[in-house]
Amino acid sequence: MRSVVSLFSGCGGLDLGFKQAGFDLTYACDNDATAIDVYRSNLDLNAYVRDVTSNAFHQDIADIGRCDVVLGGFPCQGFSKAGPKQEFDSRNLLYLEMKRAVETLRPKVFLAENVDGLSQNFKGKYIERISNDFESIGYQIEFMILNAVHYGVAQHRRRIFFVGSQKPYSNESFNWPQHTHSSETRNGESHLETGSDLFSSMGITDHQPARTIRDAIGDLIQLSENIPDHLITNDWNLNGKKIISHIGEGQKLCNVRFADTSVYTWQIPEVFGDVDEIDVIILETIGKNRRHKKYGNIPNGNPLPENIIKELSGLKGIKRRVNRLVKLGYLKVMREGYDLKGAMFCSGLYKRPKWDEPSPTVLTNYHNPRYFIHPERNTTFSLRECARLQGFPDSFNFSTNSNDKKQLINAYRLVGNAVPPPLAFAMASSIKNHINNIEGATIETTPVGNVIRSSAA
Repeated sequence: MRSVVSLFSGCGGLDLGFKQAGFDLTYACDNDATAIDVYRSNLDLNAYVRDVTSNAFHQDIADIGRCDVVLGGFPCQGFSKAGPKQEFDSRNLLYLEMKRAVETLRPKVFLAENVDGLSQNFKGKYIERISNDFESIGYQIEFMILNAVHYGVAQHRRRIFFVGSQKPYSNESFNWPQHTHSSETRNGESHLETGSDLFSSMGITDHQPARTIRDAIGDLIQLSENIPDHLITNDWNLNGKKIISHIGEGQKLCNVRFADTSVYTWQIPEVFGDVDEIDVIILETIGKNRRHKKYGNIPNGNPLPENIIKELSGLKGIKRRVNRLVKLGYLKVMREGYDLKGAMFCSGLYKRPKWDEPSPTVLTNYHNPRYFIHPERNTTFSLRECARLQGFPDSFNFSTNSNDKKQLINAYRLVGNAVPPPLAFAMASSIKNHINNIEGATIETTPVGNVIRSSAA
């Protein structure tokens, strides 16, 4: 069996895909003790709590000596779209510890994973830097952004993958796994390549429809402690419950995008404050016109002066009403004008995705209803539902079903940080083929369900 060393392993989503593809998990490490506990319970006991900058880790790598594949989902906080983008975040340089390990272990292939923001933020400078650093130690680097939805995962999740091959084998380009499922590109996302012709050369040319939330969790509507990890934190107050009850399927709480998908705060007066019909006219007038260029060039919207609001709305004598809406927190004063208050609602909160579409990217905060709520229940997604949306089997357990809030939140974090196992399996299968190709081996592959299972070890 091909041996795998896994760095920044987390709970083991990437490693599970490699194990399913027939690789031997010889060593894994992460600095998160909770992640390692889950890894050891579900995957392999050869997993250790290690800081990759520590002497203990460096000694582990020296003791291993050699392996076939190195995996590494190095930390992404400095690149992530979901958080602050900090060019000089020290975690951005942890890939150098992976480089050091690769230089020692000399694997035939290494695989690194990160958020696709790595290719967009800081003008893509880290793509070039990472590639150059690994090429300097004798590896040919190829990279591609993949979306898990194209590999049978019921979730849109774009990540960048780097594959490095020892330069003596550089004549063999890496064949990226081809899509098995189709999905439309979402607004604001660039089109992705379809990968290699591996599947089409085997007669597999018809993409299946993208798997949906209903496909993944439609049988889990009722919460139950009899299903492993089918738990929620119940960590929201009465106002949160009231807001959730107003959000329909496919909608979100969003004041500054006027569409059928938006629910506005003034439509929930029991939480945000009483308004009448005239107040609503004022708020909607501002909301519908704040992004018109003739009123300014602020990217997210422009404050409107009182006279413009009066002109657009046809109302007179609005000064007292506008001041009241400011006190209630519906409006804010900006540049001698008024804008809708609540930039926090710009991209939407309390999002309720549609049953019959893939899920948005599963994040570490799915335990909090301010981000995503179940398509039907007035709750968050359960931990098990998040795991299913990531493609984990039900046999992979994250908690002890103890209803311990801290443990549950930690488990949601582990699920949200993981590589979806079906995508990991597709990458593992392609890497297995790649290693056999560069070694001149013959490999037989047989399509099984939606994936390719290889007979070679």
